Amino acid sequence: MLDTPGHTFCHVCLKLVEQEKAKALFTGDTLFNAGVGNCYRGGDPEILAQTVLEQIYPLENEILLYPGHDYLESNLKFTLSLDPSNQDAIDTLEESARLQKDVEFLTTNLGKEKKINTFLQCDHPSEDLKKNVQKKSDLKLLPNDPKSLFVSLRSLRDHW
Repeated sequence: MLDTPGHTFCHVCLKLVEQEKAKALFTGDTLFNAGVGNCYRGGDPEILAQTVLEQIYPLENEILLYPGHDYLESNLKFTLSLDPSNQDAIDTLEESARLQKDVEFLTTNLGKEKKINTFLQCDHPSEDLKKNVQKKSDLKLLPNDPKSLFVSLRSLRDHW
């Protein structure tokens, strides 16, 4: 179990471990496919940033993710509004549209999320992402600061 505050004051993610290797993460409302939880109900974007940066980023790429809700299409469109050249996000959006009638929920792993989820790119953002967040955000984006980029992204997503 991971203590993952930020979306709300108190939140947990459940990690499935088999033979001492993490296999899956049930993320509830902390991490979604291509997004993260909002902070409207007692959450704090700075704490959520710290949670994701310190607890989610270091996990193995092979871990399957099972979020509490499916916002994949909307989250991918948000990603592409800030990083229109993200080919992985474009491909995933197309895949999701193709599979929508056959698959209830597209399961991803952390490695794929690091390619399509802007919140998991704060330590290595594309130039397009940095430029567009800087242009659209009211918050000050500090250079080479993953936390300020994450908080700016969360603010932009809240109003998108």
